[in-house]
Amino acid sequence: MTKQPELTEEERKHQNGLMKEFCLANFTDEEKKPILLTDSQAELFGMIFQKRHPRNHVMTFTRYGKSFVCALAVLARVTTFAEKWCIVAGREKQARIIMSYMIDHIFDNDYMKGKFDIGGDSEDRMRRERSKQRLTFKHPDGTFGEVFVLSADSRNKQTAGDSVMGFGAQNVVLDEAALIDNDVEAKIFRMLGDTMDNFYFKIGNPFRRNHFHKDSVNPKFHTFKVDYKLGLAEGRLNESFLEEASAKPLFNILYECDFPDADTIDDAGYIPLITSKDVIEDDTVSFGENIKLGIDPAGEGRDWCTWVVRDEFNCQIVGSEKISTPKTIAAKTQTIMREYDIPANQCYVDSFGVGASLLVELASAGMVVRDVNVGDKCPDMDDNEKFFNERARIYWNLRDWIKRGGRFQKHVGWKELFNIKYRAEDNRKIKIMSKDEMRRQGIASPNFADALSLTFYEPNVWGRFREVDNDKPFDPHEL
Repeated sequence: MTKQPELTEEERKHQNGLMKEFCLANFTDEEKKPILLTDSQAELFGMIFQKRHPRNHVMTFTRYGKSFVCALAVLARVTTFAEKWCIVAGREKQARIIMSYMIDHIFDNDYMKGKFDIGGDSEDRMRRERSKQRLTFKHPDGTFGEVFVLSADSRNKQTAGDSVMGFGAQNVVLDEAALIDNDVEAKIFRMLGDTMDNFYFKIGNPFRRNHFHKDSVNPKFHTFKVDYKLGLAEGRLNESFLEEASAKPLFNILYECDFPDADTIDDAGYIPLITSKDVIEDDTVSFGENIKLGIDPAGEGRDWCTWVVRDEFNCQIVGSEKISTPKTIAAKTQTIMREYDIPANQCYVDSFGVGASLLVELASAGMVVRDVNVGDKCPDMDDNEKFFNERARIYWNLRDWIKRGGRFQKHVGWKELFNIKYRAEDNRKIKIMSKDEMRRQGIASPNFADALSLTFYEPNVWGRFREVDNDKPFDPHEL
């Protein structure tokens, strides 16, 4: 296939109108009402159903319905032509989304239903389980159309590459393409090599400047972008929602459909969480109410133990030492708590490693402080959908505080903040670069930054605090 000339505006409107009419006539929603696509959705549908271009690069704002529209278009195509289609995504769950939508709509009309080879399943079971990884459609001339799904999990490049080797397909849809590693994508592309008349459709959000970015400027690819502005124009978004969304993580990627700047993202897709222009430093700061203390403990001689205090507007490094034991750390912690009048429930300790012993020392002194395990999953369901773990959540809270004007007393230790990086994982969750990854890159442990981040921990239950007496349940009202 060769790239076709771009449609004129009049031709584009005409074709979009035809695609809308096709969907109105052939597909219904859960209430059995005809499905009406927006203008841009109709264009997206036509790009697949009519295979207007052999190479396609598509970016849309999140929750636009791209997987749904792609599913309808592939279903319409495979029931009309005897072709093989493969749906690939970075995770099995994501890959199966398009397949699930197809199963939902196979039975919308007699034409598609009559061609579907249901095998030994019943229609009710198909709709209920939606668990098939391959769908087959028999055409009147004895030929077959086929759709199957594959997962290309980039967390393990070798396994992901092996999972697609040996498969071939004339048409490949790569969903959430930016979250698939370059090496894995190269193996996926090989699937098209069995025929010269092939079709490649990349769709997703611009999380990384990898192959997905390269093909966004590749003249061989037809590009199609639907950002939040078009979403507003088509009535799929409103101003009040966008105002809320703009304060959430990754707005520029998920709604503006913009790739991160080349000088801010590394080869692994990590982006600086905080930059020097974000940080406001003063020679001195003064504290008001609600002062919190964050402690990043360290073993004797291995690293720096650090203490940071902050209130709603200011923060300060109040201590650091390298030769420490749990007992000496506990003594210094109590001194700082008395000096700044900080109650135990406003003191946050990283409970990993040395921190566990520190918690015991403080508890024996009658101080039950906040026990923070940054490797935990977020207790709140919504946060758990957004963040890889507690470390990602508290660092994002820190970032928001800085963006709102949080101020720092000058200290060379704050330079650690500029080494903290984040990226979106294959499941879109925000992940902060781990300390192991930082060490491999020659970056020292961010002790001062970690201590500050702990003060942004917000536990949902008191039961996570350590108990002074294991035989006596802890009562938060005693604090």
